[in-house]
Amino acid sequence: MNWFTVVLVSLAAVTEGSRVLMVLPLGSPSHKNILTPLAESLGRRGHQVTVASLHAGPTNVSRSYTDLVASEAWQTVQKVTGGFDVFKMREASSGKDVNSQVMKKVLRNLPEYCDAFLRDPGVQSAWVTKPDLILLPAFMNECGLALVLKHKVPFIYVTTSGLTPWTADLLGNPENPAYIPNQYLSYGDHMTLWERTVNTLVRFISPYLRSHLVLNRLDGVVQRFLRDPTVSLSEVEKNVSMVFVNSHYSLGHPRPLMPNVVEVGAMHCRAPLPLQDPQLRHFLDSSPVLVVLFSLGSTIRSEQLPSSVRGSLVRAFARLPYRVLWKWEGGAIPDLPPNVMTHSWLPQQDVLGHERVRAFLTHGGLLSLQEAVYHNVPVVGLPLMSDQHLNVRQAVTLGLGKELTLETLTEEAVYDAITSVVKDEGYGRRVAERSRLLRDQETSPLDRAVYWSEHVLRYDGAPHLRSRAASMPLHQYLLLDVAAVLTAAAVVVMLLLWWALKAATRALLRTFRKASSSLLTAARTHSKLQ
Repeated sequence: MNWFTVVLVSLAAVTEGSRVLMVLPLGSPSHKNILTPLAESLGRRGHQVTVASLHAGPTNVSRSYTDLVASEAWQTVQKVTGGFDVFKMREASSGKDVNSQVMKKVLRNLPEYCDAFLRDPGVQSAWVTKPDLILLPAFMNECGLALVLKHKVPFIYVTTSGLTPWTADLLGNPENPAYIPNQYLSYGDHMTLWERTVNTLVRFISPYLRSHLVLNRLDGVVQRFLRDPTVSLSEVEKNVSMVFVNSHYSLGHPRPLMPNVVEVGAMHCRAPLPLQDPQLRHFLDSSPVLVVLFSLGSTIRSEQLPSSVRGSLVRAFARLPYRVLWKWEGGAIPDLPPNVMTHSWLPQQDVLGHERVRAFLTHGGLLSLQEAVYHNVPVVGLPLMSDQHLNVRQAVTLGLGKELTLETLTEEAVYDAITSVVKDEGYGRRVAERSRLLRDQETSPLDRAVYWSEHVLRYDGAPHLRSRAASMPLHQYLLLDVAAVLTAAAVVVMLLLWWALKAATRALLRTFRKASSSLLTAARTHSKLQ
């Protein structure tokens, strides 16, 4: 056996059968849906994968990972915060600033959520069995850093949206606000002077706000739980090995990325499977007309829609020359048109991949928009909260669909928007172009995530990928010290030049005065001789 074979065997032994822990102390089921395809793939490759979260996965399917559910912590979240009924919150705030209400609720109770998760009986086995690698979301889930600290193993951050400024800073990834819009602002990469000013301020302020509002407040929770008063989550996260970013340039803007910052956007997307539900399959297969899918995602329930909004939707659907498949969780809808079918749960990707589906009325969640583009379906966005407004605005900017607002939603607006994206070939053409870009990658996002997860396992955290920029003081990174040296040098040179010029001027003046005095003396002498 030669040395090369020995190395290969050794590397295989390191990663084969490794224990991988994915931790989601907070978040919606959709956040878990980002990671479960990776959990399944790693499990099929022989790794022992455990997913600890607030939400249970489907029980009617076999899976290649262990599901740990913090059910008591989830009850605490519901009890402390109450139901996130976005429509009631909008009504209470006169339709304004729903995101602010949600953020206040979460931030106010974040320490209590974290403590409940850490102590939940459903996830206690995660503390007993030491993993070889931990993955966790990069925002509002920093409570999971307690497990990183406890087990002292490499970890990977996963962003549920784009690359956040603080995760970019952790790895020294360039984040120039001149052309990289902050993910929380509705800017493109062509910004005005005012937009670049705001973008710059938000870019540099947001990491400090996150540190103050999240990390510092969770420190005390983890200190008490681990009985270690020296715990600093800010220090723990500096050891992050890699960041998986749920984005792709085809749906955003190109930007520079370090080798340990890997785009895995649409990692959850897959080819459609045959529909198993006979009623659903018949509704789509037998449709003599095109079909529109309507879903508000996994968190927002259609049954919570205000009656006026629901009425406008029903009347608009009745006028459409298409069939409508509606994800509806409640009881029977009065006067439901015959061209509309409701279903409490839908295999969304299998439906979007059906040849008859030609439009998607969506809340604008990032996963839903990625699926729509992947399956080549134009969208009509009805954003309600969180990043949905920004996602839908980006889709409209790229020409992939139209936007509706709850405040101005009418029967006519719904009808016009849906018929426009179906009939106007431009929407279909632009979605098809973006779909090709999203699919045309050197490797699939899921394969990339698997490869780099195993790379981190093989090379004990992959420190060779870390840029020196990640640990450089800000004054060095921004070359402020170099600027100071060059400025000082320029000042010295200017002073020397000024001194030399002054000395030369004085010498010339002395010479001039002597010459003038000599000429004057000669003139006087000549005058006396005459």
